[in-house]
Amino acid sequence: MKMFTKVSKEMEVKTTISKAWDVYSTLKLAMIIQSELGHLFGIDILEGDGGVDTVIQVTPLSDVLMVPAYKERFTKVDHEKRVKEVEIIEGGYLELGFTYYRIRSEFLEHQKNDSFILRVTFEFEADEEVIISIDTIKPIMNMFEFANGYIENN
Repeated sequence: MKMFTKVSKEMEVKTTISKAWDVYSTLKLAMIIQSELGHLFGIDILEGDGGVDTVIQVTPLSDVLMVPAYKERFTKVDHEKRVKEVEIIEGGYLELGFTYYRIRSEFLEHQKNDSFILRVTFEFEADEEVIISIDTIKPIMNMFEFANGYIENN
């Protein structure tokens, strides 16, 4: 039986919300991951300029992410609400038995001017045994944490 699952994680990012959104809302995030983690991931921009309908190919190059290469499409880039959504459209978790996989990044204002809260929501659908057997959240959260650290320090 297919299960729809939604899981959210929040983290404080110690930089201004506008500086981080400038990276996440464009292709700069893919470029940072490619340049800083190129030994772990290959990232190719297949179409688009970072806005809605941009498609990128992510190819894990080692055992860091135990998932096949995949293509993701940017389905939402809302500059006013600072929300970005990406869906896996081919390969990756879809090859491992998932029928749907989306990641939403929401940039939430914070009391402090020099930090904000990043809420990452994962939505996916698969058979229960597939969901139980694969940790789909931790590897992606590790990429978010790396990117946030890079943005904070550069």
